[in-house]
Amino acid sequence: MSRDRMDRRDFLGRIGFSGLALSLGAACGKSGEEAAAEAGSAAGAAMAADSGPQVALCTIAFQERPLDEVLQLAASTGFEGVEPWGKPEHLPLTRSDEEVRAVKARLDELGLKASHYGSYIRLGDGQAAEEKNRDMDRAIQITGLLGTNICRIWAGLKNSELLGDQDWEMMVEDGKRFCSRAETAGAVLAIEMHGNSVTNKAAAAVELIERVGSPALRLNYQVLGNSEDPYERATTAGPYAVMVHAQNEGGGGGENQPMICEGTVDFQKIYDILKPFGFQGYFEVEFVRGKTYEEKVESLKKDFACLKAIS
Repeated sequence: MSRDRMDRRDFLGRIGFSGLALSLGAACGKSGEEAAAEAGSAAGAAMAADSGPQVALCTIAFQERPLDEVLQLAASTGFEGVEPWGKPEHLPLTRSDEEVRAVKARLDELGLKASHYGSYIRLGDGQAAEEKNRDMDRAIQITGLLGTNICRIWAGLKNSELLGDQDWEMMVEDGKRFCSRAETAGAVLAIEMHGNSVTNKAAAAVELIERVGSPALRLNYQVLGNSEDPYERATTAGPYAVMVHAQNEGGGGGENQPMICEGTVDFQKIYDILKPFGFQGYFEVEFVRGKTYEEKVESLKKDFACLKAIS
């Protein structure tokens, strides 16, 4: 371990995620059940007082509106947090420190927290290392300026079953390099569980985390169509999940977007699966149903109520 990288246990304590002790056990060759048992005492107190997950809004849900307007909507609806969308015109990497601090000040004024920063940096995409390092460093900086320690990233360009040895090598190499930077900063990199990436299957996502071998690499759980059973997916991802994108089956935005409580996936059950692993993250509304702004706002209120009912 290089001098600028902290001890793993110190890192876990610094970032404050008791659930991450699970993957530390897994990295030491222990099963998920053994790791869960060891982490149980650390997570028990938090779970005993828990009344359900905090709820956040991904600002991409209203990407057509100015960021400040979306923040006001989140606050007036009752959300506890937001995930700032890492693309124009919300919060791309090109925003200055001053502009990011202004967003943080606005969050504070509205009584909101940044659940994490929604970047689009991707492991294993073949981008030049120097350029990617610069982008990763900037994403980590923005994450910290927003007052959170979780930065969302992506992994791979193909579904896991289509990945070759070279694809895996690039992802692992990028992952090790980025996680070294994240550990130094006390940040967590949460991989989006999405199609056309290694995370289309939860087991492949876990394999990537284990190959990289850093407590700074986690998962952003979400269901994925017919890819695999959503509850088995949650069970496999559980030791590594630090947040949830709560879109239901058949998602993708627009007027046909299923309501969170009307789709085929029961998010109370998802929470019940994640909770024993020490999950303390946000459940987030990512897309909402509706063609007009007014329709989307009405859908948002119902989705918010659905997630707040989870206990």
